[in-house]
Amino acid sequence: MNVETIVEMIRSLIQLNRDGVMVIDDQGRIVTHNTALVELLDQPRGTRFESTLRLGPVNLQRLLVRAAIAAGEQDVVGRPRWRAMDFRAAFDFREPPLPVRITSTALPLPGDDRQLRLVTIRPDVACAEIAADPDGFAAGSPLESAHAHCQAQLDHARRATAAGMRLLILGETGTGKTLLAKTLHRSGRRGAGPFVDVHCAALPGPTLESELFGHARGAFPGATAERAGRLEETAGGTLLLDEISAMSPLLQGALLRALDEGRFERMGENRTRHLDASIISTSSLDLRHRIAEGRFRADLYHRLAGVSVMLPPLRERPEDLDAIVDQWSAHHRIAITEAGRRRLRQHPWPGNFRELRNRLEALHLGASPGGRLGETEIGEALSPQQEGPMSNAFREPARLPGEAPAAFSAEEERERETLRVALAAHKGNRSQAARSLGIDRTTLWRKLHRLRLIQERSPT
Repeated sequence: MNVETIVEMIRSLIQLNRDGVMVIDDQGRIVTHNTALVELLDQPRGTRFESTLRLGPVNLQRLLVRAAIAAGEQDVVGRPRWRAMDFRAAFDFREPPLPVRITSTALPLPGDDRQLRLVTIRPDVACAEIAADPDGFAAGSPLESAHAHCQAQLDHARRATAAGMRLLILGETGTGKTLLAKTLHRSGRRGAGPFVDVHCAALPGPTLESELFGHARGAFPGATAERAGRLEETAGGTLLLDEISAMSPLLQGALLRALDEGRFERMGENRTRHLDASIISTSSLDLRHRIAEGRFRADLYHRLAGVSVMLPPLRERPEDLDAIVDQWSAHHRIAITEAGRRRLRQHPWPGNFRELRNRLEALHLGASPGGRLGETEIGEALSPQQEGPMSNAFREPARLPGEAPAAFSAEEERERETLRVALAAHKGNRSQAARSLGIDRTTLWRKLHRLRLIQERSPT
């Protein structure tokens, strides 16, 4: 097998990885990279990187050299000796900066003298802080609510995690499930340990298995080095299994065994490792409905849901809506008339608190300190964007003649509406819509495809 054939195989394999992955030579030239790298760096779809010196907004070559110097792995002319490196950095093209973990390992190919390297960049969720509002406005603690039923649910979640019980957080997209999980971790007895977030909906089964359990070198094609999984990295901390309903049945069985026995093995390895993590799971879908459909294991559900809490949607929490709007109004010195407040309460808020934050940011941009916002201004901010050239990017695909419309559950219909609102608010820009929803672009694409809002076959 010649070198180009091998490189083509590598190119296909790294496309399955949700982390940014590239192959580089000893001059810093990029041989190939995956789509996830483009998305991680917020670059337009189809962007091709040529050099680590100009990796979109990042000079990766500088970071690699600095890491080599710090590790004492640099030769006499300043080039890194091409040993394995594993280090953390922060990309400052975002605000706040994006913490990342970068690994670089040798990728020797027979008959190739380019000294190729496999470089992986992944968001460092273990050290990332809960994102603050860019204007310094805080909407209150995720553990506090003015809505009596919601506060009871939050108190229940706090008692459960304090007792070391596994917690399942249910609720629509945008209700703050992930933020609640982070806050419970930080305020709990494992707060000094790592918080690791695994997005189960973002990865296909084999990739998610490697992400969770890790793998040994040679466990599968492309596994050129051993890798610790998230179960292992979470030792002493909290593991969040986000959107657990998306996990494949086969992987559900492997996770069930790990939870039951408190131990696991990396893919391709016989060494047993012990599970030492608090487990929190989230789902925007009703798992009991998924069990009835045969798409989720009942025994796994009972292992994960030691305690189950449901976060009510924003439309059912007018007290919290008023409290947040009051804080925002006082912080920015912008008055809202009673008619404007009524308009806010009448809005269905399909995107929940994430949508509220985006709408308030838009109102802040259009108002001046000391100004007043009435029903007209609020209504304009809440109205869907006019359809433009990008609207086809999220229009439902046409059905074939005689084809019945797709049947969706109530939860899926709410999710469809949330996605429509996010895409409309960002004029069809999927990267911006994904950021507003707190998910990556690949996850957004999978949701759009699953809910029949697009026809494309791939996110590239």
